[in-house]
Amino acid sequence: MKTQEKERVFHIKAYMKKQLIEELNLTSTYQFDKIIKPHAEKVGKRMGHYYTPKQVVIIFDLVQTYKKSQNKRPLGLNT
Repeated sequence: MKTQEKERVFHIKAYMKKQLIEELNLTSTYQFDKIIKPHAEKVGKRMGHYYTPKQVVIIFDLVQTYKKSQNKRPLGLNT
């Protein structure tokens, strides 16, 4: 029997940091900061507690790139 994966819809809107972490399926704020910090100038400052929709698009692209790069690592080699 085939398993069907549900396609997840990501809505582009203003998000708080915690909401964004949950939507992007990240494990912690540490992981989020690790991905975003090197690109802080590109992302820009938050507006109060919220990232703007334009910033959310940039963050989404950064997280997708990060996740793809993590999948390309060879398994079993932790040196």
